[in-house]
Amino acid sequence: MATRTRSSDPLLASVRGLRDEEARIQVAVLTSVLDWAAAHPASESDVVELLDDTEEPALHLAGPGAPMVGEYSALDLAHSLGMTTDAGLAYLGKALELRHRLPRLYNRVVRLEVPVWKAFRVAEQTKSLPMGGALFVDAKIAPFLHTCSWARVDRTVDAARAQFDPAEAERLRVAAAEHRHATVWLGAATTTGTVEVTATLDAADALDLEQALRDSAQTLADLGSTDTLNVRRSQGLGEMARGQQALDLGRGVTLYAHLDASDVALLDNTQTPVLVQQVKDWCTAAGTKVTVKPVIDRATNPSTDSYRPSEAIREHVVLRDRTCVFPYCRRRKVDLDHIVPFDAGGTTSADNLAMLCRRHHRAKTHST
Repeated sequence: MATRTRSSDPLLASVRGLRDEEARIQVAVLTSVLDWAAAHPASESDVVELLDDTEEPALHLAGPGAPMVGEYSALDLAHSLGMTTDAGLAYLGKALELRHRLPRLYNRVVRLEVPVWKAFRVAEQTKSLPMGGALFVDAKIAPFLHTCSWARVDRTVDAARAQFDPAEAERLRVAAAEHRHATVWLGAATTTGTVEVTATLDAADALDLEQALRDSAQTLADLGSTDTLNVRRSQGLGEMARGQQALDLGRGVTLYAHLDASDVALLDNTQTPVLVQQVKDWCTAAGTKVTVKPVIDRATNPSTDSYRPSEAIREHVVLRDRTCVFPYCRRRKVDLDHIVPFDAGGTTSADNLAMLCRRHHRAKTHST
């Protein structure tokens, strides 16, 4: 049987051609965004006090020496990119950083020698450096980025900060403990009832937690559990949480349960479907206090004569919109905005209110 070489296989050649075309398109988008930024400049004189919302703020999206852009103009760019406002601003910031502070790396990108995503990852790290530090990283990394490891990039950025901004390097060292966190990803809950948990701990706390998880997993095994070690460790973490809550008179649960089918419910607080049996298990756990809210009829239009919506109206709108209604935005910390302004005759009613995060609320009010 004949063996095709890599270069002679037409299907593989098609894959390579499409990959190369995608790379060219990504570079074309990058250069178009930079052309747009050059046509929409902002200057230091455009930086205004935050108290004056009638003026368009100028944003520093990249490091020192890179040009600034107007916030409201950048909203249109983000929308054109098909991104959330935050993602669009982040893209623009990395593009400006790459073009104006990492010139060697930018030239390699436009020559299709380094992919845009890889250069952006370097740009994200150099934004906090002085211009000298960014140029130092550019000189050290640009010739080798197609093959060097991210550990080398990290070390080079750290070396640049220590050399060109030693005060900031010391501040970051002292402030490192402030980056500790423990995050429960409720928004990513699945129908299986599982949730991802991530954390960054003080080393001593991490050692204590590891020992506690080992002990809990072993205790469950000694009691006859046949679950895997990982499952028993996760159960041990839950037992620790319930043990702490027992000191606070138990867990409180408030449910808005909209049944989509006989065995599936939608949890509005996490915006995710969940099996009804899982909800039952949560609600029947020892020490749990359950409050079940009545289902709100979204066909109604509650209203009030006052400017501020009542709690019933707010609850109605929040359950309907769930997040900021600006295109591609998913923020849940929001204002309730009158679609037709109140002082222009708009009513304070569910049909005339929508959820907007503070940034998009300001943009709607002051950018027109």
